[in-house]
Amino acid sequence: MYANMLARSAMRSRVASRQVMRSDLYHFENSHGQNIPFKTTNRAGLAIKMTLYLGLGFAAPFIGAAWQFHKAG
Repeated sequence: MYANMLARSAMRSRVASRQVMRSDLYHFENSHGQNIPFKTTNRAGLAIKMTLYLGLGFAAPFIGAAWQFHKAG
């Protein structure tokens, strides 16, 4: 009796987990450039923005160190 209840509850949990894991719950268009949150049509603007973003991220520790040396005198 308990084995039967356990088997049924295990089957229910498997069915529920399969419904959550289904990949067809959402539909995404497979068009060019739709999977990123910015426009890629203007290549020059994109290059400038990426250079600024990545350059400032790289330069931040050096700017911080220079500021600390400047404060120390």
